Amino acid sequence: MEQAFESLNANEYHLSIRFSPDGFDLWVCNELNVQLSSKRVSVSLFSFSACEIVKLLTPELLLNYRTVRLICESDQYTFVPAPVFKPESAADFLHFQFNPAKNNQILFNPIPQWDSVNIFSIPKTVHDALSQLFPDTRIEHHLGYFLTENVKLQNDSGVYISVRSAMMDVVVIVNGVILLINSFSFNTPEDFTYHTLNLFDKLHLDIENCNVVLYNADKKPELQKTLELYLEVTKGD
Repeated sequence: MEQAFESLNANEYHLSIRFSPDGFDLWVCNELNVQLSSKRVSVSLFSFSACEIVKLLTPELLLNYRTVRLICESDQYTFVPAPVFKPESAADFLHFQFNPAKNNQILFNPIPQWDSVNIFSIPKTVHDALSQLFPDTRIEHHLGYFLTENVKLQNDSGVYISVRSAMMDVVVIVNGVILLINSFSFNTPEDFTYHTLNLFDKLHLDIENCNVVLYNADKKPELQKTLELYLEVTKGD
């Protein structure tokens, strides 16, 4: 699906960029959210200075897209109910679970449809570079993005799993209510399967009525194959 970005009439399309410690992915979609072009840039992004990140991104952003969406991976995150959240307490909520480095920027995004707020931290260098390049664009956490784009508001129960290089992000919904959002590291398909089965055990999930939906695992088919020895698995769009 990789195509020269310069060949697109950019002001008719939408650009999304996803940042991670080992680089970033860019993809362009049309008004119907159909992907038209994509590109992967592999670099040690989180070790770069803000100026280096700006220089790295600038050639990719010469075209004027209708909208830009920024998604950043971070394993330091939490979700809190919207009614108890106060902006001035964002750092305190995050510190319940993590000790963000002094050179990290703490951000938060309301997720109205789930009546929750996603709090997370990213390297300040990345934040400063993106704020310079896209001053009016919100930076989203990768799990906040996953929740809003892939987990539908419904009364069903399900385990939604998104695969990264050596991490699995899990959202558990029971009767339409978020029961758990967490991430686990894994090395083998057996690790992956263990974490999933352990969730069913610890959370007392009903294997017959709780769907398992797997995303971003196309390059690791062994994950689904091993998991299907124990559970029925659906491949996410």
